[in-house]
Amino acid sequence: MSDNNVVGVEDVSTWHVCGLVVQAELAKIEQVKQALLAIEQTEIPMIEETKGKLVVVMQSEDQQQLLDNMEKARDLEGVLDLSLIYHEQDA
Repeated sequence: MSDNNVVGVEDVSTWHVCGLVVQAELAKIEQVKQALLAIEQTEIPMIEETKGKLVVVMQSEDQQQLLDNMEKARDLEGVLDLSLIYHEQDA
């Protein structure tokens, strides 16, 4: 993970984090992984390659940016489904 994907909570006044489960086509899981990691402030702490599932964490200081990033992820080629599992806002 590169440093540009990490936001320090001490640097912002409002901080959002969400946990997602992404279901991907098995044949495109690596492509989906790379595309997700290209989205700013996105991490993938776990992948279950045999089932095409990725656990994804996104964070942002702006709620709309977080929603936009989730939409980008959902619209990626090879993504079958995206489920929001957790969201927290710290102000």
